[in-house]
Amino acid sequence: MTFLAPLFLLGALAIAGPVLFHLIRRNTKEKFTFSSLMFLRPDPPRVTRKSRLEDIILLLVRCTLLAVMALAFARPFFRESNPLPNDPSAGQRIVLLIDSSASMRRHGVWESTISKAQTEIKETRPIDTLAILTFDDKITPLLRFDQWRDLPEPSRLPAAHQALNALQPGWGGSHLGNAIITASDLLEEDTTDTPKRIIVITDRQDGSKLEGLQGYEWPENLKLTLHTIAPKSPGNAGLQLASGRGMDKTGSRRVRVINSSDTSREQFHLAWLKAGQSSSTNSVPVYVPAGQSRTVTAPRRPSDGDWRLALLGDTEEFDNFLFITPEIPEPIRIHYVGNDKADDVEQMRFYLERVFSKTRQQHVTVLAHKPSGLASQLAHPDDRLLIIGEAIPQEHIARVRAFCGSGHSVLLVLKDVSLSGTLTALAASGPVPLSEAVVNKYALLSQLDFEHLLLAPFNEPRFSDFTKIHFWKHRTLEPARLSGAHVLARFDDGDPALLDLPIGRGHLFVLATGWHPADSQLALSSKFVPLLYSMMELGSPSDKFKADNLIGQPVVLPGKAKELRRVKGPNGTEKIRLGTSVFHAKHPGIYTLQGASPATFTVNLSPHESRTDLLSMERLEGLRLPFDHKNKDLVAIAKKREQTLVDEQLEKRQKIWRWLIVAAILLVLLETWLGGWIWRRPAAGGATEGAA
Repeated sequence: MTFLAPLFLLGALAIAGPVLFHLIRRNTKEKFTFSSLMFLRPDPPRVTRKSRLEDIILLLVRCTLLAVMALAFARPFFRESNPLPNDPSAGQRIVLLIDSSASMRRHGVWESTISKAQTEIKETRPIDTLAILTFDDKITPLLRFDQWRDLPEPSRLPAAHQALNALQPGWGGSHLGNAIITASDLLEEDTTDTPKRIIVITDRQDGSKLEGLQGYEWPENLKLTLHTIAPKSPGNAGLQLASGRGMDKTGSRRVRVINSSDTSREQFHLAWLKAGQSSSTNSVPVYVPAGQSRTVTAPRRPSDGDWRLALLGDTEEFDNFLFITPEIPEPIRIHYVGNDKADDVEQMRFYLERVFSKTRQQHVTVLAHKPSGLASQLAHPDDRLLIIGEAIPQEHIARVRAFCGSGHSVLLVLKDVSLSGTLTALAASGPVPLSEAVVNKYALLSQLDFEHLLLAPFNEPRFSDFTKIHFWKHRTLEPARLSGAHVLARFDDGDPALLDLPIGRGHLFVLATGWHPADSQLALSSKFVPLLYSMMELGSPSDKFKADNLIGQPVVLPGKAKELRRVKGPNGTEKIRLGTSVFHAKHPGIYTLQGASPATFTVNLSPHESRTDLLSMERLEGLRLPFDHKNKDLVAIAKKREQTLVDEQLEKRQKIWRWLIVAAILLVLLETWLGGWIWRRPAAGGATEGAA
């Protein structure tokens, strides 16, 4: 029998109490009064020790009760025989995980990693089965279990060593959790009781991803060995893009400089360098204390050449470069259909061409066409918005609807009732008659839907006041005739002023008035420019090309996958397989997509790789990883913890203490009955004296 809390057995020492009490002589319980002693002073008898025990049965019951209570609190159980450990002569299934992420490029880390991996391979016995995997953001097998088994025994270790010879660290992030789980799943394919072991060689940097390890059910007989490789010198600083593609008013990018906590360097410089350069005379000083980060404005990027932003003053160079695309303004084309002249201040085109201007981020061009001039238009990838101010021929209706259905915006301005046929054709509905509204002096806008994407930029108290815009004329229509239309704004007489009719992925906006002076003051208000810009943004393609990317993330390329395209990067030109639009970059740098839809994009290092502080073992042990500790004391502690858990489960299952408590209750009842019976029993000596 074993006890879960053996210290409670000390409570059995209380048995000495009843024994002492039974040895103490007490006053007799029966008193007899004699008349000859009535004048004597009473003197109570002294308590003395007895020479022998009395009431042996009661004493035994009391002692047994205390012993049973001590046993119950000690929680006894019967330990089952443990299964025999695995035969040490049996072979093991071993997965060797080698970290090949970008942080392994620090000085001295990779050389020590290869040396440690070769040592582990040498310790592999012929009866073992070995697989070698490298990991960063993804898992790459170097030697599989089936390849190891297929090799002759003398060729196995040389093949494993040869697999390491050409291995070099990559540029990806370190996903330690995914690597360990993948190795565990690989070992679990063997359903036998063969001992399983995972050996991880890594720099154990704090930026390692551990997703998936929490709560993972590890296979039986699995042990994990973690070898931490330290760099030759501590400390590292890294350069990252600030979140949100932040820029200041001058157009310079905001970047973040992060410094490790074990560094002795705090003074750095930012400068633009070309490939091969190591210094610059035009740099910006940056002060970053150890263990902290600073967000600063980068120097203005030179206009020509292949430049990269560098962090100078750090000994570890793997994360000291940042690639930023040149600021190339986005070309945007807006089409206007009308017979207006460009210099006619009484028409809408004059005000439209002054809304959009060339900025650092956008170059907007307004193209004017006659109503019959849409035959070869609306097919350019830079087209965003079509504004219709005149009735268009029936043969162009399908082209306009297809343009809108592909995700673009179309604005139909009802500047007169002759546009009823165009509205009916574009809406693909029944006749939608238009009539001139009767306006008393002027009309105002009301009931605006600021929850709609078009009017959402005005959803603030300082922007939502439209009451200063006067409308002299407007057209009247029934929204019920346009199936699916949503009224975004109304005039104060209740007539709809602005409607949105979804067509495919795009929007057909209908404005019941014009912005020329004869109809309204809309073109002169502060709401006109942001309203058209919001309409233009809604006409942008939903799958915008992402210019800033990270190593390990797929880059979705613009254009059609059926076209032959090439990507030119730091390692040359790579062909893109037909039928795919995804590109995986293996090196950081600036890439250029060549083809019908050219584009420039950058690929940078994951910001997690700059967090090179050592990951604490307490965090890993908190994930309950099955570590195989080399220290004997730690092994003994681990075994003791494991045995304690087994003992607790056995004790909970057997529950012997319940029966001991029942026995204690019965003994209490027996002790109470015996005590009462002995107390009521007449003393033999007292009866004899009374008779005398």
